[in-house]
Amino acid sequence: MKHVKIDLGDLAVEVSRISAIVAGLANQADKNTETLTPEALRNALGGVSSYLDRISDNLDRLDAELMKKD
Repeated sequence: MKHVKIDLGDLAVEVSRISAIVAGLANQADKNTETLTPEALRNALGGVSSYLDRISDNLDRLDAELMKKD
């Protein structure tokens, strides 16, 4: 398995991107905005899921690396 350095700054950026997507989705509840098409909504939620999966995998690897050092 290739060793990939985990950068906490990258994880922070991904969390920030998720926040932006969620804020955009929250705008869907505003009566003064146009609603997303079902496809666009599906893509946005898929993006959130993808980011969260990647963050989870990176945190698992980071935890394993930290456990090796103990």
